[in-house]
Amino acid sequence: MTLNESMGARGRVVLLGELCTDKLAPNKKLAERIYSCMLCEACKGVCPTGINIPEVMYQGRALLKKSYKKGYISKKALRTAITNMNDIMPIARIFQKLLYRPFYRAFGLRYFPEIVSKPFHKSIQVYKNVKKTGRIAIFAGCNVNYFYPKLGYLLSNVLLSKGYEVVVFKGEECCGAPLRSMGLEDEASDMAGRNLEHFNRVRADAIISLCPTCTLVIREQYPLIVGDTISNIMDLNEFLLTFDFINDLEAESGVVTYHDPCHLSHGLGIREQPRKILESIRGLEFREMKHADECCGFAGLFSMQFKDMANTIGTKKIENISKTSADTVVTSCPGCIMQLEALSKKTNIKINIKHMVEVIDDAIHGVKNSKG
Repeated sequence: MTLNESMGARGRVVLLGELCTDKLAPNKKLAERIYSCMLCEACKGVCPTGINIPEVMYQGRALLKKSYKKGYISKKALRTAITNMNDIMPIARIFQKLLYRPFYRAFGLRYFPEIVSKPFHKSIQVYKNVKKTGRIAIFAGCNVNYFYPKLGYLLSNVLLSKGYEVVVFKGEECCGAPLRSMGLEDEASDMAGRNLEHFNRVRADAIISLCPTCTLVIREQYPLIVGDTISNIMDLNEFLLTFDFINDLEAESGVVTYHDPCHLSHGLGIREQPRKILESIRGLEFREMKHADECCGFAGLFSMQFKDMANTIGTKKIENISKTSADTVVTSCPGCIMQLEALSKKTNIKINIKHMVEVIDDAIHGVKNSKG
């Protein structure tokens, strides 16, 4: 990490204050200071004067986007991909198979899971249920749609097993978080507006997100950038407890630990719920890891543009996971899963990595099925 004051929350806020009062001009060095923020929200709510520091960072990036040149090609590619996801991803999949997969180790490229041939939101629209308990919509998010569709299918199975009808919107778009992180406020606002149009049309008891970043952006940032939100958006963990999904769960015996995604713990304040869920499942032994709420080093674009810092942070996380001697590390964020998979491959530390929905599906279906 770094002890440089200008790389901390207070230092960055001071720099942006100087920028906004014309005491500093936009420049490359200043832009790098602001763009190196992980946007993890650990500083949220700690400012004695009540400054919303994460929001200040987003606004600062919007002011400095023309001055930030680092990773220019990757930023342009990501911007194009996010705003044209359904058209770009099939092309990216071909590129990944032909060029990226064979050479990513040789050239030290960042690990990415395989892009799927059919995104989750294009596979199903509505799952009906004869004994209808209620209706739930799923906001899958980009990682689930294009890298981990299995998580969406498992969530659908869990909901169906409890009698819920499940709705998946074919027209779902990115929540806009990557665009905001690049300072592209207008593009993020446009996507937010389209998502609001889609999801506020559906009558649902809840809309579940499998990605804390999506939940955080929709719940807390949409009101700031477009003046509205999806009122019943919920993280999976809070949904499971609110809708009483954790009674009488049993899994194959094993030891698990839990990694807190930053946007879930710092951003949404959801810390105890995942632990309560894991501790309620018969057959699982839960072991708390040291510094469970510290970042894994993913932080979206940060892990690509500030590789050394991301690797340092990530290596500490993997070491803390390993010290628990757990069989499995559970988390609630597809981005964290991607990072932990990359770190596991890099360090050759073998551990199962699961999203909470995988654990719940195992507990509902796995042991029962194995007992016949």
